[in-house]
Amino acid sequence: MLRAQFTDLQLDLRYEGTQRGSYPATMRNFAVSLHLFSSKAYECVARTFQLPEPTTLHAWLSNPDYRPGFSQQVFSVLAERSQAEDKDFQSCSLLIGAMSLERRIQYDQHTNSMQGLVDFGAGNYDADEVPAAGEALMLVAVGFQGHWIAPLGYFLLATLTGDVQSQLLRHCILKLYSIGLQVVSVTSDATAPNVDTARRLGVLVDGVSVKSTFFHPANPALEIAYFFDPCHLLTLVHNTLQAYGSLQVCSKAICWDYVLRLGVLQEQEVLQAAHKLSGVSISEQRVWGNGAAQLFSESTAQALHFAASLGLSQFLGHETTSHFITLLGAVFDVCSSRSVHSKGPKAPLSLASSDSLNNLCNEYENLLRKLRDGTGELLGLSRHRWGFLGFLVNLRSLQWMAKTYLEAEDRPVPYLLTGWWSLDPLEWCWGAIRQGCEERGATTAQAFQSAYRHVLCKGLAALGRNTPNLLDVSLSRRASLQLQAAWPLGKGQVWMDHWCPGSRQDTSAIDLSPSLLSRLEEDTTTYVSRFVVQKLLPLLTCAECRAALMSPSGVAPAGSALMCVNNWGRQCLPAESVRRVIRRAEKIFGLSTWFFRDSRQHRSWGLVLELAILADVSEEPGLFPSLHDHLFESNMLVSNHYVTILQGLVRIFLELHSGQLGAAQGPESGQSTWVSRSKEVNSEQSQGSANGQQRNWPCQTPVLKQWFHAP
Repeated sequence: MLRAQFTDLQLDLRYEGTQRGSYPATMRNFAVSLHLFSSKAYECVARTFQLPEPTTLHAWLSNPDYRPGFSQQVFSVLAERSQAEDKDFQSCSLLIGAMSLERRIQYDQHTNSMQGLVDFGAGNYDADEVPAAGEALMLVAVGFQGHWIAPLGYFLLATLTGDVQSQLLRHCILKLYSIGLQVVSVTSDATAPNVDTARRLGVLVDGVSVKSTFFHPANPALEIAYFFDPCHLLTLVHNTLQAYGSLQVCSKAICWDYVLRLGVLQEQEVLQAAHKLSGVSISEQRVWGNGAAQLFSESTAQALHFAASLGLSQFLGHETTSHFITLLGAVFDVCSSRSVHSKGPKAPLSLASSDSLNNLCNEYENLLRKLRDGTGELLGLSRHRWGFLGFLVNLRSLQWMAKTYLEAEDRPVPYLLTGWWSLDPLEWCWGAIRQGCEERGATTAQAFQSAYRHVLCKGLAALGRNTPNLLDVSLSRRASLQLQAAWPLGKGQVWMDHWCPGSRQDTSAIDLSPSLLSRLEEDTTTYVSRFVVQKLLPLLTCAECRAALMSPSGVAPAGSALMCVNNWGRQCLPAESVRRVIRRAEKIFGLSTWFFRDSRQHRSWGLVLELAILADVSEEPGLFPSLHDHLFESNMLVSNHYVTILQGLVRIFLELHSGQLGAAQGPESGQSTWVSRSKEVNSEQSQGSANGQQRNWPCQTPVLKQWFHAP
């Protein structure tokens, strides 16, 4: 590639007394390319020919516009913030990741050049031997203390290699250091090129012996921690456990079959075991599976314990598997804290929790030293080791950061939010870029450049003021690790999510038991709440939020359960907090239709009504007490999952009354079949029945079923 591009390049011999003038563009491109491909080759050529010092090359990798290379606009803004002594812009973490591109070379008439070739930002390539770019490598800086995200630039590569990535990271660290920002950590996923990148930077992993930091290229007295993305590590562990089937720990087995048995566990089998345990009639119970629950979490361990406590023989001896799942979930939570208000393992790293971190690291390392694959080989030396070793690297890096920054003699930091060093902020940028590429019809280099320009402008305009909800980004990235994605679900299984998107329920699934029906005749709010919950559940990707909408049952594991046995004879399906919200919404809706009937034709009527209900509901104390800790796990204190649940309940309630499944419209825009039928039934009962307050709910059930199955 270098030979084809720089055939006519004339290099000046290096001899004493040479005056170094300004380098031409072709010379700058050659120097940058040679140094990125091989620093040793650059040193060899520099002994004979006149080449600049490597520390000056990062200035040639920058561009003032939106072409490949470091985005000079971002570095200028960061330099201003740093020179203004803004403490939030004194240090940062680097995130590096790649996005696959469609290999297409196009002529750009605006720049009179070919687009889609390999491009490092130092100059265009135009030789036929230059390969088309297949990867867009992007670097993003996030605040170490302050919550800000800044895309630093991107590079078009043919393939991902550790030598080029490590050189680009060094140049980026040097460029940030020159404007006053100290890089504290670097994060990537655990793919082969990134593992090679970490090794070239100075990270050492020999079995379970780990050195997780490397020296700063500009100041050897400083060190930088290296992290692997926790979501990607969980995926690697999941794949390894599936591939081997079982892992051995001191003659005890960690079996994937236990998790599979949860998936194939028949509902009738659980109900019979629960009947023996509780003595409640089986006809009054039903199993509900929380398909959004994460595979490696405390909920899975609770479900295994729950199934074993029911006396099911296929779950005997699950303790080692449950311990492994619990430990791995705790390690993931420690590496993913996002809010200062979180509790338990998800709490921010502080001096008070440093001892717990050390104990967790020692426990995980001891397990890793004993862990063997199906062939008896130590897992730390096997071919599928990096999912497990990556978490050990992360824990070691957290220990080093706790000692360096929490226990610092000069201005120690109060806490560390480890979730900001994951690839969630980078994935948020990727999402915006993918959306921009989809609008252009293809993910080419030219479309990527256009989408990157939009993301960069938006990021600079809201730098440090408008941060995304990283919890939702993480949940979206872990969708493949949810139970509903682990295996195909069938009717009658414990993990059957009756309200998963696209599913259709049988008519009998909506029928109510006689005991519940008699109660619904006295409490119409419960009946409406049930249908609102059924519509809201598919829209929630958070297992804790889903469980909060369901009423607790007498036979269920504690916490956010993966499965529970609902006793419809005693307790209703919707949670009490849901019924309280719907009750307040019905009052506001009734008052609005009576007092403001002349304003109902305004197009913003639905929005005004929604805001009025939310304002009234916000004064309701003690809603969703089971989510007391979870509601503040996100870095967004205003728009968090608590607000999401309330908005979802109110909007679906308004959609139910408007007869539409889109945005809530005014009551006049079309009274729903449910509302119309309800008025007819009430009118008939008031005329032909002595008790006008008694409602004929069985007559309304078919209409509600029709609404529920509406597309």
